[in-house]
Amino acid sequence: KNEFHDWQSRNEAYTDSLAAVVKVFEQRGLNIDNANEGDVFRILSYKLDPSVTDWESGNYVYCTVLKKGDGKASPIYTDSISISYRGRLIPTPEHPEGYVFEQTFKTDVITPESNVPTQIILSELVSGMVTAISHMKVGDIWRFAIPNQLGYGKTSKTSIPAYSTLIFDLHL
Repeated sequence: KNEFHDWQSRNEAYTDSLAAVVKVFEQRGLNIDNANEGDVFRILSYKLDPSVTDWESGNYVYCTVLKKGDGKASPIYTDSISISYRGRLIPTPEHPEGYVFEQTFKTDVITPESNVPTQIILSELVSGMVTAISHMKVGDIWRFAIPNQLGYGKTSKTSIPAYSTLIFDLHL
């Protein structure tokens, strides 16, 4: 079989599994405002109206706090930001941790001291990244999964197949 066989449905199933995990955290009263390291939460795309209550799982970015930073403010849409990151696809038999399609990390471990950040304007990123990063604080390290609807959707991009969930470990 091809590594990307039935890719769209596999990615949708992955997103749905994250939504199920988040539901458990939300039932315990956890959300972005009180998340600690290891907690899982979701953030509705910044492009959507939060007063609507029946959004599909593909309209959220699914986040885990890996390390809390000491920053107080979050970047806004027009800010230039400094980030280190590793972007990968969902796990496959060929790539159990997910195929890494791009990264600025110089080491396997997320160590801000040894990774060279890149500068980018927040608004130049896909909507799922904008959604997550605009809620981070300086120094935070998060892992987030961006459903294809908030990433590249039906479009393939270099080594990223269409309908891919994008998974990032990102240090702001």
